[in-house]
Amino acid sequence: MHYFFKQHEENFNEWRKSGYQGIPEIGADFLGHLRSRHFKPKLKLWNEKQWQKVQLEAIERCVYSFEILGEKDLLTNIVTGGGKTTIIGAMIAYLMIVHDQYKFLILTPNTIVRERLVDEFDKEKDSYIYDVFPFFVNSHEHLKNKISLHVMKPNESTAGVRAGTIILGNIHQIYERTDNWKVLRDNVDSLCIFNDEAHNTKAEQYNDLIAKLRPKRFIRIDTTATPDRLDGLHPDSKMIFVYDIAQAMVDKIVKRPVVFHPDVKKVKLTYEDLETGKTISAEEVPWEEIERRKIPARRYITSVKPMRQQIAIACELLKEQKMRTPAPYKPLLFLVAVSIKDAENIANELEKVGEKYGIKKILLVHNETDDELKEAARDINKDPQTEYDAVVSVLMLREGWDVRNISVILLFRKFSYKEIDGQIFSVYGPQVIGRGLRRMSKNPEEWESLFIVDHPILKHSWLWDHLKATTYPDALDPANIIIDTSKIPEDKNVGKIGEGEKKLEEAEEKLEIKNLPPTPEPPEVVEPIYEWQKYLDDYKYDFSRMDIVEDVERIKSLNIESEHVTSGKADIPEIEIEKIARATKTEDWSIEELKEQLTKQIHSIARYALLEYDRNPDERQAVLVKIVRDHIRKRLLGGTELNESSDEILLRRLWVIIDQVRDVFLRPELIEGIFMRKK
Repeated sequence: MHYFFKQHEENFNEWRKSGYQGIPEIGADFLGHLRSRHFKPKLKLWNEKQWQKVQLEAIERCVYSFEILGEKDLLTNIVTGGGKTTIIGAMIAYLMIVHDQYKFLILTPNTIVRERLVDEFDKEKDSYIYDVFPFFVNSHEHLKNKISLHVMKPNESTAGVRAGTIILGNIHQIYERTDNWKVLRDNVDSLCIFNDEAHNTKAEQYNDLIAKLRPKRFIRIDTTATPDRLDGLHPDSKMIFVYDIAQAMVDKIVKRPVVFHPDVKKVKLTYEDLETGKTISAEEVPWEEIERRKIPARRYITSVKPMRQQIAIACELLKEQKMRTPAPYKPLLFLVAVSIKDAENIANELEKVGEKYGIKKILLVHNETDDELKEAARDINKDPQTEYDAVVSVLMLREGWDVRNISVILLFRKFSYKEIDGQIFSVYGPQVIGRGLRRMSKNPEEWESLFIVDHPILKHSWLWDHLKATTYPDALDPANIIIDTSKIPEDKNVGKIGEGEKKLEEAEEKLEIKNLPPTPEPPEVVEPIYEWQKYLDDYKYDFSRMDIVEDVERIKSLNIESEHVTSGKADIPEIEIEKIARATKTEDWSIEELKEQLTKQIHSIARYALLEYDRNPDERQAVLVKIVRDHIRKRLLGGTELNESSDEILLRRLWVIIDQVRDVFLRPELIEGIFMRKK
């Protein structure tokens, strides 16, 4: 993404030195207060260096760009842990004090980020940002009591949108067709917009919404740590501030990633292919196809032996981290699995291997986890002495789930990337590692490390280069794990920037920011399937994949491809229902129990589809449930509704291929076609 502010650096620095001339006097007083030595938030962990160098400068640049340059669409690119929420809070205060603005829309990518922001902007919470940071002082202190928060949720009244000061929710809750949109359109004259974790918003959708809101938009500020998406698109705002991981590591504002590799001669990383029953090497797993959802991740699980070996290494590293973790924190182990079944297996093995290391309570969380456990994952950062010792997840814990306690990460999956003209585009890698980058200590003189266990066969050197990670020089033998922390290099070879001594141009040269290639042409973007009904009607299911047990020869020979609407009983060879039931492991289920389980699967498919599309399983889920039900009725149940069907053969056959139905609806381009209008 193009760095817009470069041409204004010199004038901006002069403006700061002049005492913020050219903006309203009350605004200059506000910024002067933030820069004064009397500005002290009520935080146990307060890093004044981070405040001055990152958060305050970002705030000043937002004000300068808006007041002096007249720019209304801004973006700050700040590393995870850099304090993006504080910047949002400060700008809300500035706009209230200086410009009498009282309507703020904060967009979030998922529930985890939303709930974190609720903790910051709900005046009833202990962490209420305006009780922690003295942004409202003297004659303006009363303004913080005028702030009311409305959280947009499915099936809730829009009255809060009309009455609230801060409106918090995801972009889909204000699409053009929603009641929330109508309230904003008809009742709001001036709106300040903040898009948190802006890289998650599909750029075309977000830009389209902003275009519709432009007549009401007073200012818009996007915040992110990674503005460029894998599809090469990015918000159309102007990037005015960059503070990346390289600079954050130099300043010791984030943890330093240290990568440990097992001895490849001792640890052979293999996986079980549940579809073929074969054991395959990590190199044979189709990682890119899994990330693109062309092949379901649930097909693969990590083999038990290398799983145990690497868990043992991670547990040793956790023991090492316990000796260096600052009070009052308790170090956590975070394990990243390939699939839900893989995560369950990892949690079971961790219980066995981790017992002697004091790992007693493990939090297993994935998309099918009970809401209670998901809530536990969201809240784990609230208690530095959390009851959990380890967290096992697939990929749902990404943006917004920033837990300071994470001290060791163990990877059981490969992250893919694309490189175009020297620039890296990655979906998951930096996001997952970023969950552990927030520091526990704020002592700027001390290094704090995040230990990562990564098998060399996964070929993540691109990721460690991108994150400026340090590599431990010795390969670790799981049978004799010896960790000598004195061998860890002091830092990655990143040139240090002298504070207040070097000009920005020299700093850029040193960090190689200036020498980065221009943003390349984006990778190929898959077009939405706007004719989604025809696509579903024409989709060909692979009934040969029903050969899941060797002794059911008749099932193996099934070839019952249907036309658009039905595949009736007459299309199916005679098969003993008992054999199908045994093959599908549903012999103990009655027809009613089977229909109940299928109904649960349909709701799960709808939820998963939205999680894969934009990680927001909101009120659209009900629409998808209806579409999935209708598709199953037409294509797989002979035109009969699921709850009315009494055809045992069709119902048990549906159970066999329900995963194929899931794969169909996990295609983001299909979901986009369903919910987005063709332009």
